[in-house]
Amino acid sequence: MATLLQVLLSGLAVGSLYALIALGYSLTFVVNGTVNMSQGQLVMLGGMITFTLVQYVHLPFAVSFLAAGIAVGILGILIEKLAIRKFAKDPTSVNWVLSTLAVGIIIQDVSLTLWGPNENVVASPVGDGIVRILGAGVYWKELILIPVACAFLLFLIFFYFKSHWGLWLRATADNQIAINLMGVNSNTIVAIAYILSGILAGIGGGMMSTIYAVSVAMVAGLNSAKGIVISGLGLGIGELLVATYVSPNFREMIIYFLVIVILFVKPTGLFGTKTVVKV
Repeated sequence: MATLLQVLLSGLAVGSLYALIALGYSLTFVVNGTVNMSQGQLVMLGGMITFTLVQYVHLPFAVSFLAAGIAVGILGILIEKLAIRKFAKDPTSVNWVLSTLAVGIIIQDVSLTLWGPNENVVASPVGDGIVRILGAGVYWKELILIPVACAFLLFLIFFYFKSHWGLWLRATADNQIAINLMGVNSNTIVAIAYILSGILAGIGGGMMSTIYAVSVAMVAGLNSAKGIVISGLGLGIGELLVATYVSPNFREMIIYFLVIVILFVKPTGLFGTKTVVKV
């Protein structure tokens, strides 16, 4: 029982960050139907910037991963403007897929030049101590991720539903032509979505810089924020269950096999819905 509780808590910690990062995919897809295929590299970049600021600039961890989020958010708007905006004007074009894949390769090569191939681990601000909960031992550095990720998720929900920018994001997602006629520049709103997506990737990468990471957005359905959160938590727990009760060697294989099965049975994802084309 203690082992199962330990797996569940560790899985929730990892899964909450999966959900946070994957929401970045959902934000951009819902607003203009595009996905930044270099999002994984942005997560990596967030982790490496956090490592650099902590290790060499000696900034506190909290300041470092927030700065990483801002830096990657700025990069997100550049990606939208240079690699997506022009191609996304044609709803039948998928050139933005190729352009953002190219951006990902560039980010990866530049990062390899700057930081080299070695793995870098960021020391957690709460240390490597273990907390005991009903007999289960969980690292503080894992457990602390749950409330921190939840805080960012709550902020995102507040921003999306209670602010003017959030209202414009939702309106742009519903009808870009109408939002332009109301005097709001839809290009600016799409850019905001990519800033937020980049910030989530950078923050998620910074927070994940001490643990394992993987993308989960496609399992849920890109237009279902609720589904992404549920699927992120589910995959986080699933990974740990497989590693603990089956074999660590099958951890990724089984999870990705399930992803393929889910998308084969329901291409829109577990919680996704078919997109209705407005004319």
